[in-house]
Amino acid sequence: MNSWVRRGILVLFWMAIGTVLASILGFVLGSAETATIAFVIALLVATTVVPTILILSTVAGLGSGSSVGRGVRLRDSQVLAATAPREIARIESLREQGVTVRNFHHLYEFTVTVFPRAGAPRREVFSQLITMGELPGFFTGRYVVLATTPGARPVLDPAPDAQWKAALRDAPARYDGFTAASVAATTPPTAQAAGPSPSETPSTAGRAGRILANLVIIMLCVAGGFALGIVWVFSTPQRAVALIEEMPQRLSGQVQGVWDSAVLDLDLTDLRRQLRGRSLESVVIFDTYWSIDARSATDPEGEDSYAYRNGSLSLSWTSELTSSQGGFSIDEVDPDVVRRAVATVRADAPGIVISNVMIRRLQGPLVIDVDSDGVYKTTTRRFDARTGVEIG
Repeated sequence: MNSWVRRGILVLFWMAIGTVLASILGFVLGSAETATIAFVIALLVATTVVPTILILSTVAGLGSGSSVGRGVRLRDSQVLAATAPREIARIESLREQGVTVRNFHHLYEFTVTVFPRAGAPRREVFSQLITMGELPGFFTGRYVVLATTPGARPVLDPAPDAQWKAALRDAPARYDGFTAASVAATTPPTAQAAGPSPSETPSTAGRAGRILANLVIIMLCVAGGFALGIVWVFSTPQRAVALIEEMPQRLSGQVQGVWDSAVLDLDLTDLRRQLRGRSLESVVIFDTYWSIDARSATDPEGEDSYAYRNGSLSLSWTSELTSSQGGFSIDEVDPDVVRRAVATVRADAPGIVISNVMIRRLQGPLVIDVDSDGVYKTTTRRFDARTGVEIG
């Protein structure tokens, strides 16, 4: 898999985690409907889409890796020259050295028996970077082609030519009689075990710096996903901040719904922009959303019913306007008067549960009806929407 594609997938994963966190916050703050959509999408991305892409890419990578005889692609910092001397070698052992370069290439130490064209077999020990997809092609007893350039460490030839492929096929019959114990360890100084080049081997400080950089990138990705989730769930960061700040009051019951929340001002500001002076028949404020009945802008006998939550105004249904006490504008709704009416009801009956607040014009004046749920019935108290004085 291309390294940039892999990084993009990881960015997508951590942003999905951030969106999940924002959705959970939405559930806690009462925005369950919009939070559910964001939560499901982000969870699918994090637990299904990203793992599926990674698994398919890994399987594709494994499928492309095979033995040296089949043209496995070995990646190493040393470039093999076409004229470099080649020799048949047998793998006696291989051991992972615990070094990983770019989270993909793993350093392995190979111990091999080299069978030169002239002279006695000799032992060589060297290190080379291979991938997990290439690892199944190397095992004890496997014959390989080794490039032994004078003055350099040996390197496995990833794609031997036809002549050396034929030599590999004949190698078991010619060299199986030579046991590893009968071969002296005559590794020349130029072929001592070697790790990756200094540019490939990360220092302790460099490794710590990369870990810190990765953590910073992960935090930024999570923060980006969280910000996108906040915008999705709450429409604006201001609404999310207001809900977070009044969390203690919500938990203690001091804030029950939109009617006594700081979100009331934000919602009214947004509704004034979206309704654009529409003539309204009634506005009902529930704990987490609004229900608004407005006269049709195109039909004098029609009525449009809207639902408004978290900055989104959506048409629920249309109907015939059966009766009217006189329309009013959303600009006439004063948030301070609404809070004052609600505070009066709660002060007279501590612990009372308010179900909704309705604003409508009733035979002339604009009124606020505060409904509260009792054990056996719902009680309504009416207030003047301009002054906040209780009526009747």
